[in-house]
Amino acid sequence: MNLLRRSPQWLKQIRRPQYRWVWCIAAAIIYFAILALPLAEFDEAALKALAIFGVTAFLWSTSALPVAVTGLLVLFLIPFTGVLPPEQTYAYFGNRSVFFILGVFILASPIRRSGLSTRLALTVVSKFGGTQRGLILSVLILSAVMSFFLSSHAVAAMLFPVVLEVVQSAGAKPGGRFGKSAFLALGWGAGIGGIPSLLGGARAALALGLLRESTGQSISFIEWTLWSLPLAIVLLAIAYLLIRNIGRGTAVSMDQAKMLLKGRAKRLGNISKREIGTALITLLTIVLWIVRGEAWGLDTVAFLGVSLLFVFQIADWQEVEEDVNWGIFVMYGSAIALSAVLRETETSTALAQALLGWIDSGWLVFIAVAMVVVIFTEGMSNAATVAMVMPLAIALAAEHGIDPRAITMGVTIASGLAFMMPVSTPAMAIVIGSGYVPPSHALQRGFFLKSLGFLGLLALATLYWPLFGLQV
Repeated sequence: MNLLRRSPQWLKQIRRPQYRWVWCIAAAIIYFAILALPLAEFDEAALKALAIFGVTAFLWSTSALPVAVTGLLVLFLIPFTGVLPPEQTYAYFGNRSVFFILGVFILASPIRRSGLSTRLALTVVSKFGGTQRGLILSVLILSAVMSFFLSSHAVAAMLFPVVLEVVQSAGAKPGGRFGKSAFLALGWGAGIGGIPSLLGGARAALALGLLRESTGQSISFIEWTLWSLPLAIVLLAIAYLLIRNIGRGTAVSMDQAKMLLKGRAKRLGNISKREIGTALITLLTIVLWIVRGEAWGLDTVAFLGVSLLFVFQIADWQEVEEDVNWGIFVMYGSAIALSAVLRETETSTALAQALLGWIDSGWLVFIAVAMVVVIFTEGMSNAATVAMVMPLAIALAAEHGIDPRAITMGVTIASGLAFMMPVSTPAMAIVIGSGYVPPSHALQRGFFLKSLGFLGLLALATLYWPLFGLQV
């Protein structure tokens, strides 16, 4: 269901592409209004940087323009206003995290194109989905495990037809308990699975790039997983209990669904050489990320895996061109450039002081930043939320003695707690768009899971991270 159908008529009108100029005029007003503010603590360069940040935050939060187009606008405004020279502005596209994201996106293409992901989904669901509870659990776990290695929206898109066919063949009705629980298992599992991984969503790699660019520090692949995995496991358990309760009291026939799955698995035939090659190279790349990622660099390992895929003729460049969202790299490069501008002009420090300077506790600052992210991530994409909040969060961390790695983990994990609205992540948009999950139900159930996830993040930062030297 499209949420815009429930919007007021005037809001529907101005969200149409032909009225995009209205949003652009509003962005221009914001830009010049910020420049006119009497802020003594901001010099001319800092005020220009703040104006660019204000325009970017407005456009990202309203989705008035595609994120890549907003990124291009950032890359125009920074040198045009004289905050940084063009050479320095565009140099931030050389950040290693941008290339790590590129490598991950290319690696994902043959996993889907070879049929490996479909075979895995059918195998797991047909083997463990013989009962209603078994199906719900298998979809939840499978989507979470796959989202550890692939972006959550890709996982949701790949598993959607499988779940849809099973739900329809079982006789479930749109809005009914069984269909609702099955699709929530898909959306929530895809979201939770990306939390403990640098591969499950580009927001983690973006946050890592901003951390490295600002402080010179980094977080290894294994550290990221180790520091966030307990929360993901707890959230999966809570999600299963919530979903099982949603599906309680309804009876559907699973016999027809099982026959359908067996038929689809049979049509796939024997596993192909391309699937085997894709699986072996993917596993090798993941192992190298774990054991050599810090020494070689995550980006270098990713490109090694990509190179092997093409050397052994497993990946096809034409398919990669179609599968990779190239515009997203403009967004990430511009986000890193904007972060650098805010840092070098000391805008982020001044803005953070103005917003949260009254707080004298690092722990309260951490809570406030995480809460802002949790709220923002339901109204805009989680990657855009990370890009917007990270510069301020790192400035606050430096001022209050918070380990910058801890604030990076806090921002990124909080941005992954997107279980309510379709605008927060494509996975939830796919789930709500199925027609089996009413938006109001996704909002209500998702709010409960999100709240428990936020409390779990605070417990993680208080009790678990100090064991590894992460101090909040």
